[in-house]
Amino acid sequence: MSENAYAHEELFLKNLAKAYTEYDASYILPFLADCFRYSSFWVASPDLTKEKYIDYIVGKLDTMKKLKTVNKFFMMYEQGSGKPFLLIGAKTPEGCFGCFDAKATNDGQVESLAIMPASLYNLAYKNKEEFGRFLSSL
Repeated sequence: MSENAYAHEELFLKNLAKAYTEYDASYILPFLADCFRYSSFWVASPDLTKEKYIDYIVGKLDTMKKLKTVNKFFMMYEQGSGKPFLLIGAKTPEGCFGCFDAKATNDGQVESLAIMPASLYNLAYKNKEEFGRFLSSL
């Protein structure tokens, strides 16, 4: 994967965090490729197409807004490759962190988004103090 694609993935993931914290899917919709697919490690159903994902995320964010859900995220990077991942502040049912893994093209279109256990990757932070503040805020 190219650094250009990683830069697009990081921009998308930052916008995804903004969508979740401001309950507004419009931050991410322009990034989604026509062939976009969404999957979750914790859901056995088939991947969602772009159209089904849009329905899903708009509804999910609306529900979170009504429930006043506080979402917190932290950008992490795969050691070695530098690929960006978005760490999710809420823990999984198993008590570990989840993360978003996006795959983008060199032209900035996101072809897939998966929510996975962060423990499947060798992730690192760029700033220890900022990561400490993130953990303290949970």
